[in-house]
Formats: sequence, C-alpha cells, structure tokens
Amino acid sequence: MTLDNWDDLKFVLAMTRHGTMSAAARYLDTNVATVSRRLDRLSHDLGVSLFEKRGTGFVATIVAERLALIAEDLDHTLRGEISSMIAGDKTTPIPIEIAAPPAVHKQFVLPRTGELSEYLPQVMLTLTDKVFSQGLGEADIQVRIGRPEGGRLKARKFCDYYLRVYHGKNIKMDGDWIGLTHRYPDADLLRDIYKEAKAQPRYRVEEMPMALDMVCETGLPGLLPDFMVQPHHNLVLADLPGNAVKGELWITYHETRHSDATLRGVVDWFCNSNGASPMAMASE
Repeated sequence: MTLDNWDDLKFVLAMTRHGTMSAAARYLDTNVATVSRRLDRLSHDLGVSLFEKRGTGFVATIVAERLALIAEDLDHTLRGEISSMIAGDKTTPIPIEIAAPPAVHKQFVLPRTGELSEYLPQVMLTLTDKVFSQGLGEADIQVRIGRPEGGRLKARKFCDYYLRVYHGKNIKMDGDWIGLTHRYPDADLLRDIYKEAKAQPRYRVEEMPMALDMVCETGLPGLLPDFMVQPHHNLVLADLPGNAVKGELWITYHETRHSDATLRGVVDWFCNSNGASPMAMASE
C-alpha cells in the first residue's frame, strides 16, 4: 500500500464533497475521465475501494472519508498560510468565501459589503447560499443554523433569533398560508403554531427572502425569522399562542485557520453586523 501521488487527494476530497464525478470535475476545472482515472489510480495504489456507486452518485467508503479529512486539513492549512504570506502585499487580493442561508446574506452581509471593502480592502468576498449544515465544503466561513457537533471546527455564536408567523396588517387569516418547499425538513413548521392552517399552503417558495416577499405581496401568513422583518414591510405578528420558535446562528471555520488574521478579521466584522460584541470562541 503506497501513496506516491499526493495530488490525488484533492480528487478524493472533491468527490466526497460533491458526490458525483461530473460535479467534482466542474469544481476541479477538469473532466470526468480525469477524475475517474485519478481515483482509480489511487484506489489501485492503496489496494482498497474508495467510492461505491449508489444511483446517480457515489458514496465514500471509510477509507475515502479518512483520506478526505486529511485533504481537508491540508486544504485549509494551505489557505491560511497563503493568506498570511500575501497579507503584507496590499495589491494582492485574498479570497474569502462565506456560505450562509440566503436570509443571512440578505440581512447581514449585502448591506455592508462597502464597509468590508474599507475595513479589509484585500478581501475578495464570495457569497454562497447554503441552508443546510453539511460542513464547510469549499467555504472558508460558514454561518449555520445551530451549533455544530463534531468536526475540527471553531465556532462562534452570532445571534439568537425567533421564527414567528407574520401576515399583512389588513389580512384576516382564513387558513391559507405560505410555506417553504419540501427541500426543508421543517417546511410545514407553521402548522405547529397556526393550528387552523390548511393542510397545504397556498404557495410554496424556495428560500426565506422569497417567503418574505410573498408574505408582503399577498398578506398571507408565513413563518419568518424575526431579524428579516422590518417596519417598512408593514407586517404584524399573528395573534397565535406560542408564536415563537427559537433558533441560533453560529459562525464556523476550520480550526487550522484560527491564526489566519484575515479570516478572523472577516469573522469579527461579521459578528459586529448585529451590534453585538464578539463572543468567545468554542472548539468543536
């Protein structure tokens, strides 16, 4: 068993993250044949199977998962070292990717991107929508719902929030409502609060910002995070018992990046976006 071609590890990592050879190839800017050949070579060199075909995708074996963890540590370590090396050259951009639910980007990031460019002018920011917490993936920073469990992550609590049922000021609730698509595990959570809601919503939408827009346009009740709802939306809280489901937003990044001053600067800037002072870091 040998591992002479260290570069093959990035193909294992890409496959573990993306699940299909075509998606891994797109991320690595190569073709499916190259991904297949590199994985086959590594599997042959190690004498073990790395991925098992399941439907249209692949599932990593235990060996592949362990190799992917090594590759992920190396990936984030290199990013941190490169960031530190070029931090002194003010003309060289430092890429930072933030993955977060669309509502977080819309409320806390987009209105303040100009501020970030003044605070950290070297940062070249990329925003990626990620609602579910499958891990960092290619992102440098992830804002996620709930505190992470396990993994080599640093975590900082960003804020508490509540999901509440809102509707238009002049709308009488008659059982119709607005829900999320069933891509969300809690797509119909509103019905736990609004007991008279019909079994199916009048409309389903893909993301929380769209749900807010739909509630504003139709006046129909929808379950929304309270940090999104502003006075100009002209919405009111539904008069329902228990109209509050508490949630938490956490910021995470790989523990190997803890000494990366640029990344930590972005995290501090982000935490200050809700007016709260930065909180202590917690290893996960």
